[in-house]
Amino acid sequence: MQIFYKFLFIILFLPQFLLSQDIPTTPIKLLAKESQQQQAIAKPTEQTNTDDLTQNIEDQIDSENKLVDDVINNINNESYLTTLPEKNYYDNEILFLTNRINANNLQKNTLAVKRDELRVEFLKEKATYEDTLKNIILGKQEFRNKKYFEEILKNNIKQIQNFKLDDYASLYESESKNSSVNKVSADLVDNYIELYNQKHTQLFVLQYLYSNIQKFRASNFFIDEFNLKYLIDKIDNVKGISFISSLTSYHLNFSIGELIIALLIILFFRLINRYLIVIITNFISKLLIKDKNHNLEENILFHLKDAINSPVIYSLYLFSIQLSMFILVKDQTFINSVMPWINTIYMALLTWAIYAILDNSISIYAQNLLEKYQNVRKEMIVFILKIIKVVLILVVVLFLFTQLGIDVKAIAASLGVGGIAIALAAKDTLANFFASLNIMTDNSFSQGDWIRTNDFEGTVVDIRMRTTRIRTFDNAMITVPNSQIANAHIMNWSKRKIGRRIKMSIGVTYESKMEDIVNLKNDIHDMLLNHPKIATNKTINISKTKAFEAIKREDLDGIKNTLLVFVDEYSSSSIDILVYCFSKSPVWEEWLIAKEEVMVEISKLVEKNNCAFAYPAQTIFLKNDNETKEKIED
Repeated sequence: MQIFYKFLFIILFLPQFLLSQDIPTTPIKLLAKESQQQQAIAKPTEQTNTDDLTQNIEDQIDSENKLVDDVINNINNESYLTTLPEKNYYDNEILFLTNRINANNLQKNTLAVKRDELRVEFLKEKATYEDTLKNIILGKQEFRNKKYFEEILKNNIKQIQNFKLDDYASLYESESKNSSVNKVSADLVDNYIELYNQKHTQLFVLQYLYSNIQKFRASNFFIDEFNLKYLIDKIDNVKGISFISSLTSYHLNFSIGELIIALLIILFFRLINRYLIVIITNFISKLLIKDKNHNLEENILFHLKDAINSPVIYSLYLFSIQLSMFILVKDQTFINSVMPWINTIYMALLTWAIYAILDNSISIYAQNLLEKYQNVRKEMIVFILKIIKVVLILVVVLFLFTQLGIDVKAIAASLGVGGIAIALAAKDTLANFFASLNIMTDNSFSQGDWIRTNDFEGTVVDIRMRTTRIRTFDNAMITVPNSQIANAHIMNWSKRKIGRRIKMSIGVTYESKMEDIVNLKNDIHDMLLNHPKIATNKTINISKTKAFEAIKREDLDGIKNTLLVFVDEYSSSSIDILVYCFSKSPVWEEWLIAKEEVMVEISKLVEKNNCAFAYPAQTIFLKNDNETKEKIED
């Protein structure tokens, strides 16, 4: 059993001892400034023996050990995220030095230029080094793979090595002699020494971190090795596939393993999209539904699924295509040029889903809102939805500009400068837009109203941001600019709650007795007064108005209950009775029914009162030569 434990210990821990590298026993070669060098020279000669030199080397090695230990501890406890400054902390100083370099170049002051170049490089390398340490911590928090840490460390090392400090060595040596008498030379020497020491110290720390990643990040097979690349290599190494894969890799620039993984990714997302939509809708419905009404819950689930179904499906397909592109396409430039458009499509799908959820939510709750708040208009809700749609489209367009690297602030500034030209070009569009706002606020007509102007008559289909659509009674569609309809004389037949006029003149023959005609008139009045479909004081209760009221409530709401029945006129062939009343319902079909019933009842009353309907007639007298008269009644 002890042998087994020893064997297990060797397997688990021996690789770590073999792979990890200890800190070199030789110290970093650093430069000392002039003041330090003078102090070293001033020391007695007997103190600079071999033992003292050995002691100094050991002290420096200890300080280097402490340095890397402190770096690793600060990475592990994530203190660099709060103690190190932001990346743009050094930008102001770098900008100042860059401007001073340009000014000294114009004055041919080469020494000052070299001094500031060393300082600028010092600040840049310091900012990059600190940013690398913070990125290591963020990478640990995001569970990045080992390759990510290797990449950021190599990039930082490469950047430090790219700057050739040796090009300044001869200038440093020559100016070291003048540093005591020339301030610029002294600053150049100090900048050179600071940059030299920083470069070697940072390279030492970064190379140590690169060689000992396991000291600040535990290795993980599933994160580091078990990835798409691992699966692709396994497929390409299968016997029988490896030869074909080598051919396709050479001629088509992708292997069989890459193609299979790409197809599997697309198939995987195709299979999960149905279940993913159900999970998302259930999650959102639990957040939104507070009422335990089962029918309401089913209604919300249906509308939520209908809203996010297409955006989620397209997002999953797009994500699978993106992953497949990363696998199959090796041209990084092409990928970088395509990614802004892919990100914009993601943004567009997100805004589509938000708008669809909003639209469907309004379709669920809008009716209750309209019933609860009478002043809220359906057209206003639809109009606000259209404005939100336009705003979301603008957000997507601005996001695309940002992804493509276009300066949005510059575009906004150019729009401000060219605002007058744009306003003149869009004068009609703006006039129609503000006219639509006037129509909404004025409430002269609403969707579904029957209106008539000098130019058209019909039912309002919808009020849009630029135009209003009217459906005529012969089923034609008229699209009218809002600015035109806002300034037109509009007759709105639908702005009435109670009362649609019934007016008729009943002609009774002259042969009827006046007493019977008066009785007929009274009977008609009594019949209308008690008719269930006629608006009268008996059937309609109008609330009492105040002593002083600017607008009568019945006139504003459209309530009419006038009832007039009078013997009106002696016409050419009849005695006319005026009948003037209003049906309760303003709906055309119900108005026709009420009018028909009234006409039938009047016919019965005419017969009951021994009267007869008059019809157009003429009495002609002809006189002949014998002065005889003949009466012809036609």
